[in-house]
Amino acid sequence: MSKGTPSFGKHQRRTHVRCRRCGRKSFHKRKGYCAACGFGKTTHIKNENWKTRKITGERKL
Repeated sequence: MSKGTPSFGKHQRRTHVRCRRCGRKSFHKRKGYCAACGFGKTTHIKNENWKTRKITGERKL
């Protein structure tokens, strides 16, 4: 495989498209489920503790 212009022609494929449930561009077309909310795989919206930042009180910089 060569570098430069010929290899950039192969960058046309889109794996992730916009999700119908959460609206984010994280629905994997081939796998058939959303990486952000879990649409297509689970009935409840995927919610992880590490995904959302919880701000309690003052933030120290």
